[in-house]
Amino acid sequence: MKNYIDKNGVEILPFYPTQYKLVKSGCLIEVYQFGKDILINRRLGKIRKMEENLPKAEVDKEASLKSSARRAKRMIKRLIYTNSFNWFKAKGEAYLPITITLTFRENLQNLRQANNEFTKFIKRLNYETNRIEGKELKQSNLKYLAVFELQQRGAIHYHCIFFNLPYINRIYDRLKDIWRNGMVNIGGTKKGLNKIKNQTKLKKIIDYFIKYIQKSIFENSFPNQKKYITSKGLIKPRQQYFEEVIKLIRDKLPIEALVFKHDGEQDYYDGKAENNFLKWFNYWQYDLAKFPSLNKLIDEIMNEYS
Repeated sequence: MKNYIDKNGVEILPFYPTQYKLVKSGCLIEVYQFGKDILINRRLGKIRKMEENLPKAEVDKEASLKSSARRAKRMIKRLIYTNSFNWFKAKGEAYLPITITLTFRENLQNLRQANNEFTKFIKRLNYETNRIEGKELKQSNLKYLAVFELQQRGAIHYHCIFFNLPYINRIYDRLKDIWRNGMVNIGGTKKGLNKIKNQTKLKKIIDYFIKYIQKSIFENSFPNQKKYITSKGLIKPRQQYFEEVIKLIRDKLPIEALVFKHDGEQDYYDGKAENNFLKWFNYWQYDLAKFPSLNKLIDEIMNEYS
């Protein structure tokens, strides 16, 4: 492997080995520690797992579906945390996230047709909200994430969260007119999801959305389909791989903010975990919703060492 010569003539290694990874999604912080080095491509600023060095295992369809569902749930969680309260009105006030369920009156079971109707709904809703806020009518300004679910009768319906939906007068009537296909429910099917005023309520939304990512749906009914839909331009979670920076951040995290911990290293040495190319990984999850000043400080650190 050749070293890289930067613009100043300094020779550096093209890859930086690390055993740590930190992901920041709004007030949610996830820290990974791996049992084996992963490699960061410093020259391109991209993370590359050296897949050519990994053993090529046979594809296990069952395991692949489960893994795909886990990845989808993880990304849904991160995107909701990252984008909630992070889109702002003209005067600087943050929009509140709003959950909406869209139901077809007909027993529609064709996903392509359903997605087409959903796309038309988004276009009409963009037009309406642009009119309300005095923006160019045909712009796609709405930021959202959606998942679909099958009802008992087999019909498809959508669960959506909008991150920058403005106030709409007589919202139920207007959304029903814009949807044109059946019922509209604001706040989902559970009470409490229509009044999400701060980050401490986000976990309820996360649980509500990810429960619909079921392996069986995509295996039996909709193979090879995307498990969730997002608008373009959503804010992405931020990642950090340099151990010194991660240690700096972890030293500031209070134990009260720790909400989940996984000791994969112990399971590995106890023979309770399968051996893979990383050997094992430890995982810590912190929620800084109740620590806004600390959350802001960590954002500043992430900016400084991005």
